[in-house]
Amino acid sequence: MPINEWNEPNYWLSVITLNGKVRPIDIMEALEKENIESRPVWKPMHMQPFYADYDYIGGNVSEKLFENGVCLPSDTKMTDEDLERVCRIIKSVVEL
Repeated sequence: MPINEWNEPNYWLSVITLNGKVRPIDIMEALEKENIESRPVWKPMHMQPFYADYDYIGGNVSEKLFENGVCLPSDTKMTDEDLERVCRIIKSVVEL
């Protein structure tokens, strides 16, 4: 997201989107093997059973993000070494 002169991002959540053969579950499983938590992007409201019968706007953008996104580990105590470890694991999956 762009940084504007009228706001300041808090970088609360880091998400990657994937295309190609590597799927979000591949990344999440590789991280889990190393005891690193990650998770899917939030499921869009219109895809949840309670809201299935309601109209929605926005096309399929949220569905594509849900299908292709991974929420990465984030913590105020995360070190540069932690970040490098996560990146190394992700790169090892993507490069297969």
